Amino acid sequence: MTNIPEEAIIAELAELQAELRCAQNPDGNPSDAVWVFRLIEGLTHDQWQALADKHHLRQWLTLPLDGDSFPHLKWFQATLERLAHQTEHDPLTGLANRRAFDRVMDSEMERTKRARTPLSLAIFDLDDFKRINDTYGHQAGDEVLITFADRLKQTTRRYDLAARFGGEEFALVMAGSGVVKAQRLLERLLAEFRAVPFCDPAGGPPFHVTCSVGLTCFKGAVDMEPAELVRLADEALYEAKNAGKDQVRVSRLPFADNVPSDTLVHANEKQFLFGGK
Repeated sequence: MTNIPEEAIIAELAELQAELRCAQNPDGNPSDAVWVFRLIEGLTHDQWQALADKHHLRQWLTLPLDGDSFPHLKWFQATLERLAHQTEHDPLTGLANRRAFDRVMDSEMERTKRARTPLSLAIFDLDDFKRINDTYGHQAGDEVLITFADRLKQTTRRYDLAARFGGEEFALVMAGSGVVKAQRLLERLLAEFRAVPFCDPAGGPPFHVTCSVGLTCFKGAVDMEPAELVRLADEALYEAKNAGKDQVRVSRLPFADNVPSDTLVHANEKQFLFGGK
C-alpha cells in the first residue's frame, strides 16, 4: 500500500475538488476543460478501485503506471514537481518563499472565516544581523540563517507554514493556534535559538544570536485582508525591537474589538481573554 495514509489522499482530493468547484465559471464555455493529474506512488490500480468504491470517487480518472510504463510521463511529473518547489521555496534555507506565503495566507484566512477557528501569524527578525555579517562574514551569516530556519522547521506542525520573507526576516503561519498557545511555542523557540553557539571563522570565541517576534491572531469574525494581518504582526515586531529585542510582542487583536461592550470588559482585558487558546 502507498506510504501516504488513506485519509490524507481522500482529504487532499476532497479539498482540491471543493476549490475547483469554487473556481469554475458557471457562465463559461462548456467546451472549456482541463485534466488535473496527481501522481500517487505506491498505489496500485486495484487499491485505487477499492478507495473509489468506498469514497465515491468514480469521477476521478486513473492511469495506472509501473516501472516500465510511461517513463516520459513520470519524468515530466518529476520535472513539474521540482520546478514548482523551486518557484515557492527559498534556495538557501529550503523554507517557503514570500510567494508561497502569500498564497497560503490567502487560503488559510478564507478557511478561518468559514470555520471561525484561530489563525496566528508570527513574523521574526534576527537581531543585529548586519553586525553578524560585518563581524564574522557572510558565510557565517548564512549559517545563522540556515540554523534558524532548521529550528523553525522543527517547530512547525504538518499544517503550519514556515517561510523566509527575505534577508533576516521569517514568518510562521499557525493554523488552529490562538495567541496563548502560539506565544508559548515562540518563546520556547527563542530560548532554544539564543542558546545555540555559532563558530567564529577567525577562531575567536563562539557567538550567540537572538531574535525578535511580532505575533497576531485572526479568528474570522472581522473582514480583513492578509496584508492587514501582516501589518499587525509587523507592528508587534517593531514593538519587540524597541522594547529591547529578543522577545515576543503581541499585536492588538482585531477580533477582540468586536466583543459587545455590555460585557463590561475593558479593551485590554478583552485582548487577553479572547486572544486564543
